[in-house]
Amino acid sequence: MSVVKGDRLCLVGRNGSGKSTLLKVNAGLIAADRGERFVQPGATIRYLPQEPNLAGHETTLAYVEAGLAPGDDPHRARHLLEQPGLEGNEDPATLSGGEARRAALARDLAPEHDILLLDEPTNHLDLAAIEWLEMTAAGGRSALVTISHDRRFLEDLARATLWISRGVVRSLDRNFREFEDWRDDLLEITLRNAYLKPGCLPFPCSSHISDHLTRLIHDAPFQGLADVA
Repeated sequence: MSVVKGDRLCLVGRNGSGKSTLLKVNAGLIAADRGERFVQPGATIRYLPQEPNLAGHETTLAYVEAGLAPGDDPHRARHLLEQPGLEGNEDPATLSGGEARRAALARDLAPEHDILLLDEPTNHLDLAAIEWLEMTAAGGRSALVTISHDRRFLEDLARATLWISRGVVRSLDRNFREFEDWRDDLLEITLRNAYLKPGCLPFPCSSHISDHLTRLIHDAPFQGLADVA
């Protein structure tokens, strides 16, 4: 898995496949079991967890500004906080789930890091806030890697799709809209190769292939290739 300038990637796979773990490895929060993590010298990475922690700050503005580094624009931070409907003087302890998520997004979007890793960023957000997030993320300079169960959000934002299954990441250099057709093609190729092995039964007709694909997609018993977003 690699992330370069200008990337807008979505990371998909069934629950428990390791999506969040992979983001944490890329963020440097946990070590990988094998392989290595390389970050270009001077590159900056910001990670948004599924459940941001706003504790220890008196106001939402103080929380957002605490995420800034020397040279970052405090006016941009305030602007991004106010755009989705916060004023900056809210007590973080009293925020709803959606308000806390908006504050966390403002904190992570404001500095415009080189790479932004977002784990379920649309959780608790209403439609207006999701549209604000899409516009802001797409208009920023940060490369993006996003995990989300919001299909529309992925279709609107992502330019490429990473599919994690059984510890293997496969890359589709196209929008998430094309993911399921691509996945089904992989399944059919794998099925055909399996039937061509010595000792296998004759290759089934197309209707049988369709039945196989349906079972694989929903039951996922076949080498992990049927994991879905």
